[in-house]
Amino acid sequence: MDDVDSAELVTGLVVVSSRLTRALRRVVGNEGELVTLRALGVVEQYQPVRVGHFAQGYLCSQPAATKVLARLEEAGYVLREASLSDRRASQFSLTDAGRARLAENRTVLAERMEPYFEALTPDDRLSVHRALGLVSQYLQEQHPVDADEVQQDEAQSG
Repeated sequence: MDDVDSAELVTGLVVVSSRLTRALRRVVGNEGELVTLRALGVVEQYQPVRVGHFAQGYLCSQPAATKVLARLEEAGYVLREASLSDRRASQFSLTDAGRARLAENRTVLAERMEPYFEALTPDDRLSVHRALGLVSQYLQEQHPVDADEVQQDEAQSG
């Protein structure tokens, strides 16, 4: 096979992502834990993150984002600071406790999910690893939320 249609590739990624998410949910079994893990992951990805940007990354409304971030702050997982570009706005970053919680949860998930992938050959594992790197890099460079943030930063500093 020399090439794959991009629509077929995206469809496959969506299906696999959904299946992996369901598998993770079954492994964790605690919806509250998944909510915390997902929220900490969004903060980690975009930090320092403002409420609106968090809402876009978390796929929720701004009022819901404010509540999630307040719970994370109350638990000591995120630190709220005034935004450097707009002192009226708050931005959030992970605390040491937040980073530790995220790392701990990811370790537990990885340990529980590892048996699903033990049957892969070394070549298959390498292929999956490369594919994950490509998808991660693409999302980092092209994700619409990231592009919106860059445009906002340029408009504020310009």
